[in-house]
Amino acid sequence: MSRELSDADMISDEELTELLADAEGTTPQEIERGAAKLEIAPPERATIVDVDR
Repeated sequence: MSRELSDADMISDEELTELLADAEGTTPQEIERGAAKLEIAPPERATIVDVDR
């Protein structure tokens, strides 16, 4: 079951970073440094995988 998200359901990047840092027991700066090390391809370069096969 999916539903459309309203603006009230969304959080900012900064809020997400703070939540992740709190959950991991670290600082938002450490979360940002870790994220900067990840190589995330844009969606148009993503590989499509059929998980039902």
